[in-house]
Amino acid sequence: MDFKKTYYISAFFWKNYNAASKAKIDVERIFQKMGFDSIDLFKDKKNIRVFSIGKLFKLIFTSLFSKKYRHSDVFFQNGTGIDFFLAPILKFIFRKGKRVIVIHDVETIRLGRKIDFIREKSVFSKFTHAVCHSQQMANFLREELGFKGTIHILGLFDYILENKLNDYKDLKVEELQFPNNDKFSIVYAGNLSKWKSGFLHKISEDNLLFKNYRLVLYGKGFDEAEKNECLELKGAFPPDELPYHLQGHFGLIWDGDDIDKISGSVGRYLKYNSPHKASLYIVSGLPLICWKEAAVFETIKKYNIGFGIDSLKDLDEKLSNISEQEYYVWKSNTIKLKDKLAQGKNLEEIIRQILRS
Repeated sequence: MDFKKTYYISAFFWKNYNAASKAKIDVERIFQKMGFDSIDLFKDKKNIRVFSIGKLFKLIFTSLFSKKYRHSDVFFQNGTGIDFFLAPILKFIFRKGKRVIVIHDVETIRLGRKIDFIREKSVFSKFTHAVCHSQQMANFLREELGFKGTIHILGLFDYILENKLNDYKDLKVEELQFPNNDKFSIVYAGNLSKWKSGFLHKISEDNLLFKNYRLVLYGKGFDEAEKNECLELKGAFPPDELPYHLQGHFGLIWDGDDIDKISGSVGRYLKYNSPHKASLYIVSGLPLICWKEAAVFETIKKYNIGFGIDSLKDLDEKLSNISEQEYYVWKSNTIKLKDKLAQGKNLEEIIRQILRS
């Protein structure tokens, strides 16, 4: 007898403030909601999940002596640290079914190392389907990594909202009104350290002042003493709680050391990936501001939920020309998209397309 079910490989993640953990946990929540069966190859130890060789041997042993998995479909999130080892095993075990990889990062683009190219080219080739961030990333998978399977474009990660009442609509922060005679509050959330968000420290060190906006910071790595009057520090919150604390008019997607441009490896990666913080801002009801060359700018234009800039130096002038009507169109469109991402519907729609195909 042949068995046909849908499985997912439970992901590796750190149990901390890391947004990457939030992304992987949310993908698992979607798998669970859709009734997929879990194959857990990890065990929990304090704040980390550790690979279990015993669980892997049990999976292989079962597949060798039964047809339980042969015709079934499997979903896998990359970034376990042992993808190179696991991918060929999954190809063998689920050899007659769909093997779908949900891509969180492509290190060949992000880091540009030869070893990443060799590893990821091999890993991705073991899957029949891939879910990736953007059309630019899909092109890279095809043209540079030689992926021959079916590619689906995610566009934006889901950012599932939950609370004790299990009703995210009941939790709202106070809405800020359009600042006719005051400054816009621009939210920036994430790793605020100098190596990751150097542009913030440059603003502080050069004591730069903005006429039409202030940056409101959420995260760790920025000293209270460093801020100037245009930088307001709000602290750090766990990813599931953060949307209920963000308060501002826009969410900013920027990266690197400079305020006049984004360059180097950081700029290269933004041209391909969809930052998880974009989804965070959307479920918080914040329209987006991003670098015009970022891949996510195409999504912003598609849904009409904000605008792009070439340089942070252009932001003052751009904000001075935004009308109240224009802002509330962006705001309204953001709220419409919020419900989809907050309930995990974006990835769910793609998964259903894959399973129907």
